[in-house]
Amino acid sequence: YALNEALSDLRAFAFAGGTIDVSEILEREPVEQAIHRILDAISHQSSNYGNALAEFEAQWMKLITPKTTVIIVGDARGNNNDPRIDIFERISSHARRVIWLNPEHPASWGTGDSDMPRYAPFCSLLRECNSLRHLDRAIGQMLAQQG
Repeated sequence: YALNEALSDLRAFAFAGGTIDVSEILEREPVEQAIHRILDAISHQSSNYGNALAEFEAQWMKLITPKTTVIIVGDARGNNNDPRIDIFERISSHARRVIWLNPEHPASWGTGDSDMPRYAPFCSLLRECNSLRHLDRAIGQMLAQQG
């Protein structure tokens, strides 16, 4: 919501096992209602970043231009599915920058089913983000770099 108010032409997507465009939901509904609606649409699926990236590439890759900032909020844990680093690299190469906000402490990145170290080389900015303070700092940094 904070980014939606600060930036023009913002598109938002939610994913678990697949990807859905949630831009209109976020624009039209109050935050609590929007969150419930989005979670209802994706909560029955297990995380599969590879599948979500493949769906994004097939349906929305044309939206990514050299002016685009891609922001991913997620733990990069894909339940041992193929993380499709190839697609993430293509997204990164088309975008101005890719920012990944991970709710886990960096010491957890790369443990278990975490693919964060594999995605990291294609990120312009990678930050731990698991509190409102972290989010406020990250948004402030993104907006400062925007200008």
